[in-house]
Amino acid sequence: MRLNHILILIMTLYVVELRAQTTLNDYRQEVINYSHEMQIADLATETAEADMRRAHKGYLPSLSLGAETSLDFDDNLSRPWAWLAEASLSQTIYSGGSVRSRVKRQELQHSISEVDRQMALMDVIYSADKAYWQLSRAESYLAIIREYVAAVDSLRRVVKRRYDEGYSAKGDLLQIESRISDAHYQLSSAEQSYHIALHTFNSLCGRDIDSNISLGESIADIRMMPERESVSEVIEHHPRYQSMRLSVEESLWGIKSSIAEFLPTLRASVYGIVQPTTPYIKGGGSKIDGGAVLSLSAPIYHFGERHEAERSAKAHHLQQIALMEQAIDDIELIEGDAWANIYNARHRVDVTRESLSIAEENLEMSIYSYGEGMATILDVLQAQISWLQISQNAIASYYDYAMAISSYEYVTAASLH
Repeated sequence: MRLNHILILIMTLYVVELRAQTTLNDYRQEVINYSHEMQIADLATETAEADMRRAHKGYLPSLSLGAETSLDFDDNLSRPWAWLAEASLSQTIYSGGSVRSRVKRQELQHSISEVDRQMALMDVIYSADKAYWQLSRAESYLAIIREYVAAVDSLRRVVKRRYDEGYSAKGDLLQIESRISDAHYQLSSAEQSYHIALHTFNSLCGRDIDSNISLGESIADIRMMPERESVSEVIEHHPRYQSMRLSVEESLWGIKSSIAEFLPTLRASVYGIVQPTTPYIKGGGSKIDGGAVLSLSAPIYHFGERHEAERSAKAHHLQQIALMEQAIDDIELIEGDAWANIYNARHRVDVTRESLSIAEENLEMSIYSYGEGMATILDVLQAQISWLQISQNAIASYYDYAMAISSYEYVTAASLH
């Protein structure tokens, strides 16, 4: 029975440990929830939605109330003051399409803000990935350096024993002492890099910067290469292209809006007035009056202002088209570069993993040979340096491969799915 309790306790602690680990997806969500950039993007979308709803109100009539009072200094009047209250209801019947153009532009602006929010989300996710893998890299590098320090300390004990027994020269002991000093220097640098990466990691998700973190994934966990996306589909669904396409359409309505300003405007209104009867005498009472008005205004000539306004709007439209074409070229280029990075980074991973296995075996053989008097201390130190460099190369290749996948997901907008 006691054994069962121990097993249950061990499993419980194991589950708690697993839950305490932070996976990449969990960290992404924490960063998204805390991100100020996402808060700004959400508020921009809310602003655009309010502006769109406001533009739709242009189709509706407007009701206005007004009142005024006056004082006349003419002594011949029995009542020198007067007042007036007016209510009017007006509706624009035709304004050259300005209301419709404004509504369409605001609808497109709202759509652009939603796409811009997706681009902000992509940036935040990529920043989270970078911070996560940087911390994993710093953690792996720190572990390698600690292992290196331990190996040098162990070798020092062997050299010291052989020196005390008269089998090694003092030069061997001095060389290993120098190597220990260098190893501890590298350890200090690795610890500094780790704490900087930890601070960045915690800062992005709003934690205390010195909070201890247990990563659920590592750069050494080699992920499968993703399948390459169709370039045409990447371009079609990429938020940057969609934003440019919507901007082109919005600028087209901008041309219509610039022309509408110089077209005739037809408005209809009805009004009612309450005011005292005239002459303004005490006890004269008040009267109610009203009517309807149909007004037409049409600008005829303003020294070519309409032509220049239309010219400016058309130039802006052509500019947006050029920006959209540039976005297409940029997306196609960076997609190709990102895929090449994945392929080459994966190749470096495979090469360094094989080299690391050889370097570890070479180091073990050098240490054994030195202990048996068949190798010099220089052979062992060279084997240690080789192992350390290849280990550093392996960590760098793991990090490059993990970031290459994140970069490809960022470039193709796959991180949004």
